[in-house]
Amino acid sequence: MERSFRVFVYPDGDPGTFYQTPRKLTGKYASEGYFFQNIRESRFRTDDLEKAHLFFVPISPHKMRGKVPSSLLLVTYAWLILHIRSYDRSILFLDLYWWCPLCSSFRGHWGVGADHFFVTCHDVGVRAFEGLPFIIKNSIRVVCSPSYNAGYIPHKDVALPQILQPFALPAGGNDIENRTILGFWAGHRNSKIRVILARIWENDTELAISNNRINRAIGNLVYQKHFFRTKFCVCPGGSQVNSARISDSIHYGCMPG
Repeated sequence: MERSFRVFVYPDGDPGTFYQTPRKLTGKYASEGYFFQNIRESRFRTDDLEKAHLFFVPISPHKMRGKVPSSLLLVTYAWLILHIRSYDRSILFLDLYWWCPLCSSFRGHWGVGADHFFVTCHDVGVRAFEGLPFIIKNSIRVVCSPSYNAGYIPHKDVALPQILQPFALPAGGNDIENRTILGFWAGHRNSKIRVILARIWENDTELAISNNRINRAIGNLVYQKHFFRTKFCVCPGGSQVNSARISDSIHYGCMPG
């Protein structure tokens, strides 16, 4: 499969509106940037539509959002929808079957947009596509925050673990025999699952569960201590769209779950 698998990347459109990989991939949107950069350099990329198994739509609603003042939030989403629709029409002639169900017969076994995907590490990306229900229904959304509240559809969408670079601490930790804590989590009770988690597990002596965020002044040392000594790191979703708990857990040798 790896030998034959290919991805077609659509043209970027207006470089000032859609996406250009920044020089430094830092912060909570780095995962999105890494994906855009790596897919362009990947051996799986092809310029031949007929050889492609998947089609990548390189739109970054987060970058587009920066073109409009944050005080005009409602206007921002309307503006994003209009620009995405414009980009939608611009690639119409490259891949007609995606946008025209009646034209799908020309492509036989290909699904109507089911082999198209886009990547976003902010819920603004999901909301920006709400004006295009055809994309929401059919395309694959690769998102850093797989929240059901944001319309995440488990059977077709994909979660992309968020990463914050550089890591605050070096990789590693104790070997499995010296990891004495069964499970670790620290954070606020700002979601239903976190409330339940804290209520059921906070008094379990085999676990290190804290329902308060760790003090930033000593946070790195405390996290290092727990990550390095823990077998399983609990990664429950919170109210914020960004979280690097999964990638941090892997980096520090703790099994995310």
